[in-house]
Amino acid sequence: MDKNTTLGVGQTAITDDGVFWIEDADGTDTGQAAVRRADLGGTNAVTVTPEAGDGSLHAYSVTASDDAVTVTTLPPATTWANDMLPKLFQVSPDGKGGAQRMSCNRGDQVFGAADEGNRVLWLEGTTGWTNLVKRDRPAGRC
Repeated sequence: MDKNTTLGVGQTAITDDGVFWIEDADGTDTGQAAVRRADLGGTNAVTVTPEAGDGSLHAYSVTASDDAVTVTTLPPATTWANDMLPKLFQVSPDGKGGAQRMSCNRGDQVFGAADEGNRVLWLEGTTGWTNLVKRDRPAGRC
């Protein structure tokens, strides 16, 4: 297979500075996917999070503001465990600094919606009830 062949493109997000998308190009079916960014004209494409190796995520959906990109991850479920549930990670639009968790809570963290700055809203299932959660910055590494 040609190394530059894209096998799948996922959800997109747009800001004043660029467009972001999820891309699966390696063909390994590990569930991991890169988050990529380009200028609004389609030039200067960069990798925000890699598809494989250090810093890679099981990217499922993406939302973005001018200051931050928030990625919902969905690992392939192999067991009924917390680390198999969807989680939100945030990274700078240029990918520098690595991805940080938005919440260290257990349970589902889904349907992230970017606001301004680093603020994100999402649905959280940690308590056994579905709650709308807002956070102004990442929680960091959990």
